[in-house]
Amino acid sequence: MEPFTLSRNRFFKFTLKCFALTAVSLKGINCGAGLPLPSLRGISEEEYHNFRSLQEVFLQDCPIANFDLGLALDNYVYGHPYPIDTESVIQLLASVPSSVLAAIFLDFSFTPLVKLPPKERLERLIAWKTSSLGLKRGVYLILRQTSFFLLSSDKEYQKFVGYL
Repeated sequence: MEPFTLSRNRFFKFTLKCFALTAVSLKGINCGAGLPLPSLRGISEEEYHNFRSLQEVFLQDCPIANFDLGLALDNYVYGHPYPIDTESVIQLLASVPSSVLAAIFLDFSFTPLVKLPPKERLERLIAWKTSSLGLKRGVYLILRQTSFFLLSSDKEYQKFVGYL
């Protein structure tokens, strides 16, 4: 009998699915209820608020005044004419900031990332960035890279840096 092996990619996707499952089962508990919400076509309200909370940390000095990271995520997910593999992974990733399971598993805390004030959210993300645990570093890097990718895809940002 062969030993069971699990690739890093499959393990990462499995972990994200577990985090997403807890976020879905506790739907609405961790999102910004009562805050203004644009019309969304590709993501949930919770995923929108999760990425808005990341914007407060990763893009606090954004040169584009009206940039909305949650809306940029929605446009990216909705904008593809057919489903792509990265779309489902990004939606799973978008559930991590509000996942209680992610908070427990990664930080031994019952408070999800999205519920923290921006200063504490930044401290937790910095701890993920410098962690000896590869999963924490991986989630941090992917959240950060996705945030900057969505910013760089914005037409206003492209004009700002001189691409258009």
